Amino acid sequence: MTDDRPGASEHGLPPDLFQVTQVDDAGRLFISPVIHDWNAVSSRGIDTIIDLEGGLDIGVPTVPNQILYVYFPILDEDLPNIEKLDAVAALGATLVGQGHRVLSHCGMGFNRSALVAGLILNRLGMPGPQVVRQLRARRAGALFNEHFMRHLDALGPSHERG
Repeated sequence: MTDDRPGASEHGLPPDLFQVTQVDDAGRLFISPVIHDWNAVSSRGIDTIIDLEGGLDIGVPTVPNQILYVYFPILDEDLPNIEKLDAVAALGATLVGQGHRVLSHCGMGFNRSALVAGLILNRLGMPGPQVVRQLRARRAGALFNEHFMRHLDALGPSHERG
């Protein structure tokens, strides 16, 4: 992805700030900020988008059976509805487990996208503290929202709900 946000380069933002970032070892789970370049998504074989931002993405592919687009806008504040959050993470983990490539994205790609990607990693067997370390290692600045970080950090080896 390239940074084509108006004024971003003027503010000295690093060019990798607007990249799609792989967060798992298998190359099936990614996080990113707002999608400006759908080629950056399709070139990675991503076929599922979990959009946590407040607005629908411009240019979502509309070819039948190409993209699964899950829209669950949440705020970068307290945790959202846990049942819905867990359901979205369960769907993401199921798809990743079946070989699909999933992108979790929000406005800047640091908190909301990392929260959902972290829950997916946890459902795939990674303990919460390792989830937090891995997300922060792969995406510098990730999980600065303490509510999200503490929620992930407290999870055991495999977070399964009802």
